[in-house]
Amino acid sequence: MSAVQISFDDLANQIVAAGGKIGPSELHGFICGLLAAGARPDKSRWQKEIGEFLDLDALPADLSRDALALIEQSRQDLADKNFSFQPLLSTSDELAERGQTLCLWCEGFLHGFGIGKHVGELPPTSSEALKDFAEIAQLDATSLENGAEQERELFEVQEYVRMAALNIFVECNPPSAAEASDKPAGPTLH
Repeated sequence: MSAVQISFDDLANQIVAAGGKIGPSELHGFICGLLAAGARPDKSRWQKEIGEFLDLDALPADLSRDALALIEQSRQDLADKNFSFQPLLSTSDELAERGQTLCLWCEGFLHGFGIGKHVGELPPTSSEALKDFAEIAQLDATSLENGAEQERELFEVQEYVRMAALNIFVECNPPSAAEASDKPAGPTLH
């Protein structure tokens, strides 16, 4: 996992202070969706995309800095072979709030994936996962009540979303020739 950690609450406070209309989970989902689709905007394009997504004319310096750090952290975590990636969700004690941020994360991911304009045919597993994300994004998590059973169910859905996002990233971002040549060649089979 990368060294920089952006806190949900800190990012939420920065977005609110800037007048943004989107929460940190939806923003993180948007970033991850863009990355999963294969988009690799430069710094100024990222700032423009994030500003537009947050409905801001300009990003304040601290929000811009942390958003760029979150982008880099997300890119590294999605590509990490140790599966360290985690969606940026609320850590509230209230299950309904945590569930709602998961729904918003999925909504952001779908938006980012669409903006990222994945090129090529989408593998069936990724296509199915995106359909699942669309269903999760439509859920009303406000009715979740704190309890062991619903806690377990939310954890399972969250883990599915985490692994599906990793899978979409891997399927839509095959290693480049340079990365593939860095790996030792295995034995030749005849």
